[in-house]
Amino acid sequence: MTKRNLVLASVSGLLLAAALPRPGIWAASWIGLAPLFLALRGARLPSAALYGLVTGLVYYGIIFFWMCEFGYLPWVITVVGSSAFLAAFTAASCRFAGGGRSWFAHLAIPAAWTTMQWLRSLGIFAFNWGSFAHTQAGNLPIAQMSSITGPWGIDFLVCMANVAVAEVAFRGSDRRRLRPAAAALGVAGIVAGAGYLALLTAPDYRPETSVTIIQGNVIRNLDTSDENVLNSYHTYRDMTQMAALDKPDFIVWPETTLPVNVTDTGVGRNLSRIARQADTNLVVGAYDPPGDRRVEENYNSAFFYDRNGRKLGVYHKVLLVPFGEYVPWKKELPWLANFSLRDVQVLPGAGYGAVQTEIGRIGTPICYESFFPWPARVMTLNGASALFVITNDSWFKQTQAARHHLVLSQLRAIETRRYVVRAAATGISAIIDPYGRITTERGYYEQGVVTGKIAPLHALTPYVRAGDWLAYVCAAATLVSLMVSRRDKAR
Repeated sequence: MTKRNLVLASVSGLLLAAALPRPGIWAASWIGLAPLFLALRGARLPSAALYGLVTGLVYYGIIFFWMCEFGYLPWVITVVGSSAFLAAFTAASCRFAGGGRSWFAHLAIPAAWTTMQWLRSLGIFAFNWGSFAHTQAGNLPIAQMSSITGPWGIDFLVCMANVAVAEVAFRGSDRRRLRPAAAALGVAGIVAGAGYLALLTAPDYRPETSVTIIQGNVIRNLDTSDENVLNSYHTYRDMTQMAALDKPDFIVWPETTLPVNVTDTGVGRNLSRIARQADTNLVVGAYDPPGDRRVEENYNSAFFYDRNGRKLGVYHKVLLVPFGEYVPWKKELPWLANFSLRDVQVLPGAGYGAVQTEIGRIGTPICYESFFPWPARVMTLNGASALFVITNDSWFKQTQAARHHLVLSQLRAIETRRYVVRAAATGISAIIDPYGRITTERGYYEQGVVTGKIAPLHALTPYVRAGDWLAYVCAAATLVSLMVSRRDKAR
């Protein structure tokens, strides 16, 4: 372990952070791991893990800093936990880079990186914020591959390019040893070319369904006082009445616009009347009480009303935020309730369904569900012809996390080849086409509407059909590579 290598590891963390908003220099991720890989040259396993930990502490410490809005403890825990994944990755990479097999390293290391990102997206504390796929959402030619591989193909490709850059920097003019690096960079070029061609030849979907997003800019957080609820209701009602003058087919309100239980005999009647008077399909984020009145908890939901005020259906959020919406292991470890952000817990929905409307089924990933590829994928498999993402990003305050959250919806659009309508309480609201292009948006902490047109689509992408096949392949390849490298070390 040397100071030079610690500096290289820190530089990697800074480069990786620069690839995300802001500044959002996506090209930085293509070289971001190269200094770390140079530090791993000749390092022993403990040192390699330490270098990865340092890179992670710098990288995640920067991009997760918005969590300090909830206190420094959640920030520290999340940064250290995510950095531990990176430490495990560098330890494995150190094993794969040994033995002088360059071709092996150029495939095994990206497979390990992809496996790490996939594992970060699993379990009750899943949080893969900051993967390479997120950095490339604005690099549309590369991002198009996610319609086949999901986000995992982007992670694999960008990591492979980083291995190649490090190899070129280390090997210099040794042409024979640079062949794998040249091949890796060539693959990246082919993928970029194919993505650029896909954008040039993208079909004209002739969108005719008009949609208006209401961005009321009502900062609520967990304030459920009568005054705040009435302010939100009146703001969105009045803005909806104005928006109705343009006769949109759909008007969409963000997540938990009304932080109260909506029942057919209560608030639901008011929403039904608003939809009927506006002669529009209305989608509203609010809470839905369970059938059992003895249960205090409720569902974070999206309510659908048609032009006649008839309730078409309700989607219940399935993927909940730990400690933000529920407390894991509350019965077994009741003291964990002290760390909850809310007194009343949220119940998980039964499945990623889609609600039937006049243009077909619509899937509604709610906030945290748009972080991951499978909610939108399963909704599409269940017949969703468009995706309406509703979210309340006021938690992020004046940080760049809201912009980062937006790019995830771009990936969901590409993966499913669906129009995505993203309604955010305080921004950034946007309409995104099936190739990840933002057609219109409204900035953070602005009050106003976003209007545009979408088309219901029904074709299924390879990723929607096959799911996370590449992640499984990479996980299997990583296990095999670890066994091979262990066998070689034993010789």
